[in-house]
Amino acid sequence: MKLPDNPFPEPYNVPNCVDDQPYPDKIRFIKRTLVGHLVTIFLIAISAQALTIPLTDPQLLVLLGILLFLMTIVRLTLKSGRLEQFLSLVALAAAIPLLGQLCKDIHNAGYPIISLLIAAALTGLYTLLAGRDFNFSGMVAICSLALIPILITLRYQQVEAISSIPFAWLISTVYLAYVAYNLSMILKRRQPSEVPTAVADFYRDALNFLTYPVRVYFHWRNYQFQ
Repeated sequence: MKLPDNPFPEPYNVPNCVDDQPYPDKIRFIKRTLVGHLVTIFLIAISAQALTIPLTDPQLLVLLGILLFLMTIVRLTLKSGRLEQFLSLVALAAAIPLLGQLCKDIHNAGYPIISLLIAAALTGLYTLLAGRDFNFSGMVAICSLALIPILITLRYQQVEAISSIPFAWLISTVYLAYVAYNLSMILKRRQPSEVPTAVADFYRDALNFLTYPVRVYFHWRNYQFQ
């Protein structure tokens, strides 16, 4: 059997991507994208408070899956450009209230999902303070450590939303790792002018948890037993 040089498929790359730009331009893109992501997180939180969508959680998940799938099709077919950006943002705008309702349902079921909002706020604060010294690993490590005293304080202030400190910290750290890793991949497939679509990619790429194993499978199929 001939083994592949790289057991995992290469990440998508586009010409003139952000990752190929000078360091100051790359940092500027990262900061704008993270701020945009933070705005969407707060819009989801506001939607959870202000709206009630009379759908069950399975129905919400199906609708979200359809929207994310359509966003993926848009990216694969149009690649980039104003139309791709417009359609991606329309789909994201439609997904935000659905995500808000789903988060509300998860919160009402007793899970500490509010910790994700805190983690998102910490990424915004880190981005603001880090300046040119921004580092993905540093963002995850510092924000994850900063979560611990915050969660302990909230728990001992008897904030019901923080029912389990270890679980709240774990899901928040996983979220931080996802944001850092995904943004590092976005830098390879987006150009400097594509900040809005990069923000949409954070949600669109959630489907990668389902589609990436398929990519790995087809990557390995290129190699045969000898």
